[in-house]
Amino acid sequence: MPRLRPIRAVRYRSDRADISSKIAPPYDVLDEGPKQALLERDPHNIVAVDLPVTPPKTVGPDTAYATAADTFNDWLNNNILARDEQPAVYAYEQVYTVGDRTFQRRGLFAGLEVEDFNRPEGGIFRHEKTIKAGTDDRLKLMQATGAQLSPIFGVFNDPHRRVTQLLTDTFAAEPDFAGTTDNDQVQHRCWIVNDADLITELQEFFQPTNVFIADGHHRYTTALNFSKENPDLPDAAACLFVLVAVEDPGMIVLPTHRVITGMTDFAIEDLVKLVASRDDLVLTATDHGPDQLAELEAALPAAGHHAMGLFDPTSDQTFILTTTSDDPLADLTPDKPEVWRHLDVAVLHELLIDRILRPAFGGDAVGFKYTADLGDLKFIANAEPDRLAVVTQATPLQSVCDVSIADEVMPPKSTYFFPKLATGLVINPLGPRE
Repeated sequence: MPRLRPIRAVRYRSDRADISSKIAPPYDVLDEGPKQALLERDPHNIVAVDLPVTPPKTVGPDTAYATAADTFNDWLNNNILARDEQPAVYAYEQVYTVGDRTFQRRGLFAGLEVEDFNRPEGGIFRHEKTIKAGTDDRLKLMQATGAQLSPIFGVFNDPHRRVTQLLTDTFAAEPDFAGTTDNDQVQHRCWIVNDADLITELQEFFQPTNVFIADGHHRYTTALNFSKENPDLPDAAACLFVLVAVEDPGMIVLPTHRVITGMTDFAIEDLVKLVASRDDLVLTATDHGPDQLAELEAALPAAGHHAMGLFDPTSDQTFILTTTSDDPLADLTPDKPEVWRHLDVAVLHELLIDRILRPAFGGDAVGFKYTADLGDLKFIANAEPDRLAVVTQATPLQSVCDVSIADEVMPPKSTYFFPKLATGLVINPLGPRE
């Protein structure tokens, strides 16, 4: 089971506790334009090290990673970054807004000893597949810098809120360092926790507790491979995590919507006829116009089994698609566990896309574009002809955990964990570094 470790983190040193100009969103949501904007604001922003190659999840030349390592070492030598004297864990709070509501999400930066995914006896679980280019990029950067630059986002069950209780006094104090990410205006606050007794209590809690990776599958896979390749580096046996309880009131999951692309001669009238010929699906027209996709989304939870919204940009019509049973994939995918078959996104891909849209409108050329923003969804759908937008419901967080326990992976972009963790708050060095 997961073994929690305090770490002697590398952190930014500053006369002010505010390090807003130095932190960044995770590397995999950035590209060259946002990277350069961050560096124009502050040349010591962490993206100078953490994103040596764009676009993310592509492999660059060795010189790119060597340059990132030179920058990292230069900052250490000039005390822009420095390693903490004592091992610690770091309490972490994010304050953010969705709509007109403000949330607080509380967690913990810590090291977890790496282990293989999805062991029968429990431990660390995944719900996504990785791509080789993504892990190769992160491995080259880890080898060059000798550090884990950004944390894995892990969630765990804590129905009695034990971890929050242990950290109550910590969160009541002023944070030791903090910053706000420009792209989403999320406040990130951190407290250094080096009380040995408190750390022991946290270790005792996590010893029998499963941890589920929400974001960071490529980075965790890289950390696991790096540890196996470097058994002589004890610090490499631990991977940097932010751990947040499933039950935390600020722990929300947003939907990732789809635009179906690559179709040929698509017409909504033809789709209506195809669905009408089936006994497992129902397609109902709505009164929501193209500027009312938020209202369409709000109507889905009460609409029926696995409800999803459809927007046809050619006709400006909207529909709600539902299934006639709560387990419509039982006969179609009997090899899949029940919890996977009950995912709305699984129903979307297996029924609507693979068994209706692909056979009728383009075969393997049919693809997807993803967005969590309904305004972007409308824009993307209108960009080219023969497109169809799909408004999805959020995947429940417990379903993510249950699919992981079932040793299954979810369809791509099944979840959108908001807000993202900040990179640059806490860095985990993987070898001696004073």
